[in-house]
Amino acid sequence: MIRNLKIVKSYIAVCQHSCFILDNAIKSLYTGYYMEKKHLFIINPKSFWNKWKQEEVLAKIHQFFLSVNHTDYTIHVSRFPRDATGFIPLFAKGLPDNTVLRVYAVGGDGILFDCLNGIMGIKNAELAAIPYGHTNSFTRGFGKNYKAAFRNIQLQYNAPAIPIDVMRCGNNHALSYCVVGIEAEVVRLAENKREMMYSKNTFSQWLCRRLYKLFYYTSAFIVCMRKNIIEQRYEITIDGKSVSDVYLGLAVFNTPYYGENLHPVSNAKPNDGVLDMLNIRGLGFLRTYCLLPFYISGRYKLFPRNFQLNKGQKISIRSINPLRISMDDVFFFEPHLDIEILPAAVRFVDAGMLGYIGIQNG
Repeated sequence: MIRNLKIVKSYIAVCQHSCFILDNAIKSLYTGYYMEKKHLFIINPKSFWNKWKQEEVLAKIHQFFLSVNHTDYTIHVSRFPRDATGFIPLFAKGLPDNTVLRVYAVGGDGILFDCLNGIMGIKNAELAAIPYGHTNSFTRGFGKNYKAAFRNIQLQYNAPAIPIDVMRCGNNHALSYCVVGIEAEVVRLAENKREMMYSKNTFSQWLCRRLYKLFYYTSAFIVCMRKNIIEQRYEITIDGKSVSDVYLGLAVFNTPYYGENLHPVSNAKPNDGVLDMLNIRGLGFLRTYCLLPFYISGRYKLFPRNFQLNKGQKISIRSINPLRISMDDVFFFEPHLDIEILPAAVRFVDAGMLGYIGIQNG
């Protein structure tokens, strides 16, 4: 009886998610053909290791819109972190009600995070990503040749927008992941090392893009020796079920990728209406550190004592100590965190027109 009830609940959830997708697909077709469209490009200058590269991208944008005799576009260069989050709603206020606002995040995961949080709540908004960052976690799942497709302005201009799930993490929204504890601290230290090296000169900027895994492992070595992080107790509920315990960290995924080609949960998809959560236990410094290669490559199932996979739609995380949180390449400290999946909450421009593929073999 209980098993049958679970099957019915799962079937209802799948039907609800399918309705979300169908509804958003109809809206996308309607807005694409019958409504005016405004194009807003948000540029992150820190994503370009050389100034001429940024100017080249700007020139491509100008040349394309000139070629189609379309002047209804705006370019905004982000001035500081979260600048786009405040700029986009103010920009949208000045548009007529029957206008579709297509926002292009030009850069990496950080500017995509800012733009996502900027469009949430805006009617008829669409999100596009033109990947020039050092990781590009979200767009990486759209195929092996995602960069060629998503950097093509003509394809971005003409491509349809597809419904994508969004993670609501406290007061913020994320597309790819939210990690808490040891991993968030590792990511923070790795990003700090990258930033220090990135600001030196052109060669250093080029080199640091290729050394992210080295930064990750050296940072992990340091963090694995911090007892206050690796022995933190978390009070956790997933869809009302308690999984509270002492954990090294917690990792919640909407997509498989994060960082540079790291994919702990390989089958996570941003269109299934479900969050994938890994609870990570430690069994000593050496074992914890040696497990990292298995974890980041999705082979955690080889070590069931250390990794517990849960799936759900609502997750609550509490702890006596502050939570170290990293979501989509942005770091936070929070006293508590509530995560919820929002099915088909945003329309994302699929420049490759292949749909979300996920992990690529080879």
